[in-house]
Amino acid sequence: MRTRSGRILPAMCLAAAALFTSLGTPAHHSFSAEFDVGRPIEFTGTVVAIEWTNPHAWVHIEATDEPGNRQQWAIELVGINALVRSGLNRRTVKIGHVLTVSGFGARNGTRTANATLVTRTETREVLWATAGFSRD
Repeated sequence: MRTRSGRILPAMCLAAAALFTSLGTPAHHSFSAEFDVGRPIEFTGTVVAIEWTNPHAWVHIEATDEPGNRQQWAIELVGINALVRSGLNRRTVKIGHVLTVSGFGARNGTRTANATLVTRTETREVLWATAGFSRD
């Protein structure tokens, strides 16, 4: 015969495991929830920081707008695995490199964007382009 505590303990352990597992899982967003295809961006600037993280890598770029004001942009790339498969690694982009970025700005109007094309300005080398993206 099973006791009442014999049924409760396994259920509590299962609930605790589910809770602790969900705490360590970062939320992932859809592109359209955060970025606006109606807000295309393109600019050239200097890399000031790089975050080689998952679920997305980030490049922080300082650019100058038309009136001459400095602006810092946070550019979202894909995950590290996709970057490595495309030939990029931690040594590909360094602080001080000048990059040209095309992509789409954040819906909230901040200087955050998702990159569709990243080129090293000095060499015109394409560092990252989303699948099917054309420069034309």
